[in-house]
Amino acid sequence: MITITKATIQDLKVVHEIETMCFKDGSYPLFVLRQLFDISEDYFLIAKEGDEVLGYVLGNLSANTNQAWILSVGVRPAARGKQIGKKLTEELIGLLENNHCKEICLTVHPKNASALHIYKKLGFVVFSASDNYYLDNDERLLMKKKTEVSAQ
Repeated sequence: MITITKATIQDLKVVHEIETMCFKDGSYPLFVLRQLFDISEDYFLIAKEGDEVLGYVLGNLSANTNQAWILSVGVRPAARGKQIGKKLTEELIGLLENNHCKEICLTVHPKNASALHIYKKLGFVVFSASDNYYLDNDERLLMKKKTEVSAQ
């Protein structure tokens, strides 16, 4: 059975391994994950089966604007196809909405068909495209979703 819980400091090395498997040279270094954990602990979730971490999602909410960003989602290659990324993202969206988030943004590579499919299914829409978003000539689509909070 897959469970979703908040990440702990002890999970960060495994999260970094998954991040590196998923994003290779574009992955966050371990020290960045540690700092992101410190500023976004409430929005850093992992999916586990038994004691094994299968995936993670990391978000951040700006209290000033009630806008959030999903900063990274990763699932072990061997664990893909089990809807883990979708479940993690849904759980994060729920947490953000519970904290009055009105809009959630993210970036995704235009060739990442599985992630695009999940995000569109969850209500995200493309609002911009960039050929050089990370200043390394790497393409990204920028997507956003209005939350249930914004409808109130």
